Amino acid sequence: MRIKFYISIVVLLYITCSGFLLYGCSGDKKKAIQTGDTLASFTGVDLSGKTFSLASHKDGPVIVRFFLINCPYCKADTPIFNKFYEKYRRQGLKIVYINNNGANTEEVQSFTDDLNIQFPVIYDKKGSIAEQYNIKVQPLTLVLSPEHKLLAALLGGVSEAELNELLDKYFQA
Repeated sequence: MRIKFYISIVVLLYITCSGFLLYGCSGDKKKAIQTGDTLASFTGVDLSGKTFSLASHKDGPVIVRFFLINCPYCKADTPIFNKFYEKYRRQGLKIVYINNNGANTEEVQSFTDDLNIQFPVIYDKKGSIAEQYNIKVQPLTLVLSPEHKLLAALLGGVSEAELNELLDKYFQA
C-alpha cells in the first residue's frame, strides 16, 4: 500500500515536471513581468466607448485588474475596489478592469452593472492586453506606482488590507 502511494507521487511529479519542461520549450519567449518592472503602456476602449491609455495616467497609482465574469473572487472583492476607488480617485488613483473571457460586451456590461463598477471596464475580446503582459492566469491584479512600476501582482482575490499596504504611502495627508 505504501509503495503504491510513493509510486503515485513519483508519477505525479514526473508528469508535472514534464509539463513544465514542455511549456518552457514551447517557443513562448515573452518574459514574465516582475515586481519593479516598468510596464509598457496599453490602450483599450472601455464599455462606455472611451479610450483608456495607461500612458495618460501618471498622476497617481494605477490598479489593472484582469477579471473573469464567472469568478467568485471577482464578484466578492469588486466592492473593495469600488470603495477604494471612491475614496482615492480624487487623489489620483486609477482603476481599470480588463476582461477577455466574456461571450460578448453585453455579458461583461451585465457584470459591471450588477457590481456597480464606476471605473473603466475594457472588454478585450482577443486578449491582446493580457498577452502583452504575458498574463496566463486570471484573476490577476497588477498594482502600479504612478511611474507604472509594478508594485505587486496579486493572484485571486484581493483584500482591502493588501491594497492599503501597497498604496497607503501615495495617499498620506
